[in-house]
Amino acid sequence: MPELNFAPVSSYLAQVDATDRAQLSFQVAGQISSIDVKMGEAIKKGEILATLDPTDYQVALDAKQAEFDLVESQWKRAKQLFAKKLISADEFDRNETQYKAAEASLAQAKADLGYTQIIAPFDGVVSLTYQKPFEVVGAKQPILNLISSDDLDVTFTIPVREVKAMTLEELKNQHFFVTLDSHRNQRIEARFREIAMQPDLDTNSYAAAVTMIKPHNINVLSGMSGQVHIQSEAKERAFSLPASAWISQQDSSGKVWRFDPMTEQIHQIQLSTNESGAVTAGLQQGDQIVVAGAANLVEGQRVKLWTREGGI
Repeated sequence: MPELNFAPVSSYLAQVDATDRAQLSFQVAGQISSIDVKMGEAIKKGEILATLDPTDYQVALDAKQAEFDLVESQWKRAKQLFAKKLISADEFDRNETQYKAAEASLAQAKADLGYTQIIAPFDGVVSLTYQKPFEVVGAKQPILNLISSDDLDVTFTIPVREVKAMTLEELKNQHFFVTLDSHRNQRIEARFREIAMQPDLDTNSYAAAVTMIKPHNINVLSGMSGQVHIQSEAKERAFSLPASAWISQQDSSGKVWRFDPMTEQIHQIQLSTNESGAVTAGLQQGDQIVVAGAANLVEGQRVKLWTREGGI
């Protein structure tokens, strides 16, 4: 039997999620003037996504600007008079306090006007819109969702017993890759992102996530299902058997006939296999396995060991 060395792979059910996800809202209340994007639209960081009617906030800013200009001129005058000792320190302090208050009010009015726009915080795709133009909304009321369009997180759970078998540093250094249910034959490389500090008591497993680079040849969307695969760096021994040796096979196991040279009888044994069909448990080096006519034999049957002759 050919002996193989392979890196064992563990697989876990998983779901695609956006690495960056944001529910965006206005920081102030008002009537929506425009929503400049649609669901599914790709946008760039810094783009204006939605706008409130700025009229009331512009009027408030103009009023605060006029108030500040007046208080500033009074403060400058008081500063000159105080330097000449023509006013008391208390009077100067009063002017300075009024100046600082007016300055803060002006800054807040400018910020409020700026809050009438929603600006994209990162490159991404609009996944959902909640409101429409001309609707009146409150401060921090959800307007739209934005998800990243490049890197994608894939979330999964790892049983407690498997996490305990390695340190966190060892887990981080494992080789991760992802397959999607819609593209099972495409392997997408991934890197470790995070794992929960406490296990879920209901499932006795840790929530974890890896980050994969979105492939260009397939459309990967948040919510898609698949599997996260962890390929261990440690090599394990395996044996390769021809298809004719198998009496029956399932996903991770199969049955074959093993020859007993002492009694010249055959006995059925069950073997464990990996994803590629190589035998990972149940055989030892030197075992003799029936590789022809397996379907026509019965348990305990006596057989003769056949030795291949030269030229045949």
